[in-house]
Amino acid sequence: MTAPTLASSTGQVRVEAMDTPAQSPRLRRPQAERSADTRAKLIQAAITCLYRTGYSATTVSSVADEAGVSRGAMTHQFPAKTDLMLAVVQSVFESDSAAYNATILEMEPARWLVALPQTMWSVISRPSGIAVMEIMLASRSEPDLAEKLRAQQKRIDERAHEWSAERVRAAGLEPAPEAEAIHELYVAAVRGLALEAVFMNNADGVQRSLRVLSDMMRRFYPDIEDKL
Repeated sequence: MTAPTLASSTGQVRVEAMDTPAQSPRLRRPQAERSADTRAKLIQAAITCLYRTGYSATTVSSVADEAGVSRGAMTHQFPAKTDLMLAVVQSVFESDSAAYNATILEMEPARWLVALPQTMWSVISRPSGIAVMEIMLASRSEPDLAEKLRAQQKRIDERAHEWSAERVRAAGLEPAPEAEAIHELYVAAVRGLALEAVFMNNADGVQRSLRVLSDMMRRFYPDIEDKL
């Protein structure tokens, strides 16, 4: 479309573009949103690096490269490697909690309890679960990481124990006297299976072990058979 011509007061011809829409300025996302996005990218990149190359090879530079962000953006979010590792553990806990909660809707509470070992396996054996174990093992030789990780893990365990007791009650049962120890036993057992599976092609063995853990659940809670 040709723009009309208008005569100015000086007699010169002025052309106005009628068919070119004014371009609105590109909206920038809020700083907090961009910062949260960068943080999430770095945490996911750290999980990838930890799973792929282990703790020692997971450096600030390698994580920044994996995330596709600058070193400056990396250190702005996480001044030290320890800060990033603690953020990974917290993020994985929250992600795992969401995964467990999603399975609650899939079956009756008693059946869910019996199937818990298999559910735990599907969650803990993910790359994020292996990444957390890499961090735990590394804390043996890093006192600062160990001190902060123990405090963080204590809070996580307290929440996990409360949630576990809620699931037992949802099945119409009362938590066993050693409910917390039972929960810790299952977490340790499944973590051990997941760690072994990293270097052993033993899928059949894992499934046999998970069935044993399910049978143990029935022994810890004999009345569960009446709820199935």
